[in-house]
Amino acid sequence: MVARANAAREVAERIGAPLSDEQEMALLLLTGPERGAALIGPAGTGKGVVIDAAARAEQLAGRTTIGIAVAGATRERLGRDCPALEGQTLTVDSLVARAGVESVVLDADTTVFFDEAGMADTRRLVKLIDLIDRSGAKLVAVGDGKQLPSIGPGGMFDRLTTLMPVMELKQVWRTMDRDERRAWAALRAGEPERAMAHYRARGQLHLVETRDEAAERAVQQWADLTSEFDPSQVALIADSTNIEVHRLNARAQYLRGERGELGEQEVRLGGVHYGLREGDLVAFVRQHYAKGQPRIENGIRGAITRVHEKRAVTVKLEGTGREVTLTGDDVDALWLAYAQHINRQQGATVEHAIVLTGGWQTSKESSYVEASRVKQGTDWYLAREELGTEGTDIDRIERLAKKMRSSRAQTPSVEYETLQEPGEQLDPALLLRELEIPTAQADIETSRDTEHEHELGVAR
Repeated sequence: MVARANAAREVAERIGAPLSDEQEMALLLLTGPERGAALIGPAGTGKGVVIDAAARAEQLAGRTTIGIAVAGATRERLGRDCPALEGQTLTVDSLVARAGVESVVLDADTTVFFDEAGMADTRRLVKLIDLIDRSGAKLVAVGDGKQLPSIGPGGMFDRLTTLMPVMELKQVWRTMDRDERRAWAALRAGEPERAMAHYRARGQLHLVETRDEAAERAVQQWADLTSEFDPSQVALIADSTNIEVHRLNARAQYLRGERGELGEQEVRLGGVHYGLREGDLVAFVRQHYAKGQPRIENGIRGAITRVHEKRAVTVKLEGTGREVTLTGDDVDALWLAYAQHINRQQGATVEHAIVLTGGWQTSKESSYVEASRVKQGTDWYLAREELGTEGTDIDRIERLAKKMRSSRAQTPSVEYETLQEPGEQLDPALLLRELEIPTAQADIETSRDTEHEHELGVAR
């Protein structure tokens, strides 16, 4: 009790406001005696605040804490957003590989906080739950099954929430705009007509003839907004292919160059049609190992602070401010990051978002994530050619809504069996049986996951 009270006070001082009643209730649940607990919350409900408070409380009670995530970039953001876990975060794969060796030890006095757990595929959960079971550690799974699902076979996060004590946050704090909150809730609930009516009434739903024209209009608005806000605070999001993302990035770079915001010297990149200049916003698209420094994860963003001769650049990393110099072929680990695929934006918070959508990848989950990144507002750009030539724009918006109702959430086969009553204490052995898949099948799924991630450039 004392540990929880002290942790809540420390976090309140850090954020400049007390925890809400529901956040206090979540803190009570996550620091309870059970070996497992789950925290569900729509985007922007302050799940990170609760994780930070719970981790502090566990530490004050004498427990060891570890934060984990599927993607390396999410793992780093967890350490920044939850100071109690700073320096204590790993990817799921790293935790499983390193547990029991090196300095990573799990036992009955360890609590593992799993952020964005809804993005975990079944294969990873099998290994993680097995580790939790064998070590006697406690697992706190945090996420939202209504956001982007795993790339590989998955859908087990929602199942997890039926097998352990669970708390759901409901109050959105990311934006203070009530109508915007209602629009997000409508998208999350699979009612996109209400959300799109909101954006259309505000003049934030833009239909043009072609996808190319929609892309150009989106980049132009991005350029207008970045004359007022830092480029890192204006998300330009596409739900199509890397080819389109590269085109958006090249155009955004050109517009910044026209404003005199970039250096003249350029380093060319392999595999893309643009180079890098001083001042460019970039992202790592694979892990980078800097000699004598911590590994840089796939998905980490930064800015080019210097372009050197003989194909080298210095990057200042977002969040930490650490600078690293890449030379030779290592420079190809960077892409421009003015525009990014939606898979790289889950968990992000920005001032404004500009979304290019309406294509074959549009779904219930992607639309909800696209809308809910912002503090101030989201603009949507759509091509009539992708929404049908028949009828009026009202008809096209109805066809868009149909795409946005289409869910890509995965339903595991165990959903068709009732193996444990909701609310009972987590039984890791039972959960392992639910998650178990044949080794040969797992190998096939791993191969498919890797190929798909390579195609999209998704952070792993």
